[in-house]
Formats: sequence, C-alpha cells, structure tokens
Amino acid sequence: MALRKVLTIASSEAIGAVFKKGRKQSGDLLSLYYLSRNVAETSTAPEGRVAFIAGKRLGGAVWRNRVKRVLRAALAQAGGPRAGYDLLLVANAHTAASSSYDVAQELAILFRRARI
Repeated sequence: MALRKVLTIASSEAIGAVFKKGRKQSGDLLSLYYLSRNVAETSTAPEGRVAFIAGKRLGGAVWRNRVKRVLRAALAQAGGPRAGYDLLLVANAHTAASSSYDVAQELAILFRRARI
C-alpha cells in the first residue's frame, strides 16, 4: 500500500499553537490534538496538516521512527488528514507495540469523538 504525501506541520510555533489553543482526545494507543484553521490559511492549503510526535522517552531513534511509520499508516487507513484542521498525533508507549490497523481503529474513534 503506497501512502500518499500529507502536508506536515514543520514549524515549532504552529505545533505549539495546536498544543496551546487546540483540543485533545486521548486513547490507549495515542493522543490526538486538533485545531481548526481559519479560512485565510485554508485557502492556500485546504487539506489538513499533520505532525507525528514520538518523544525521546519512547526509546532510541530507530524505535521512534518505527512509531512514526505506524502513525502515518494508521492515518492513511483512518481516512487521512481532515481538511481545514491541524492535527498532532502523539504516540505513547503502547503505540510501538501495536499494529497500524489497531492504531487506525483507535484514531477513527478519536476522530468521531472530536467530531472532525
């Protein structure tokens, strides 16, 4: 399965804004932070933006990169980024030991809870 390219949130200011102003939904395998973008920002890039976050407490670089791959695959299976939203997918210790299918199921539940 080829994953399509998603727009990532590259600046730490934008990530900080989602953490500070956004809302949070938590599950057993990951946390979802989301923030709706205003119309002026979405006119240049109407599709949603995503940041995949795996902190150093999860392990070394190889382990964190595996977690990010699982998150990317789960996002694709759950329907991709939501248009008009900035999303942060934050992994926890259980994410790395889970399959992308399990993470995708939980992500779909978090999207429903967030109503996005």
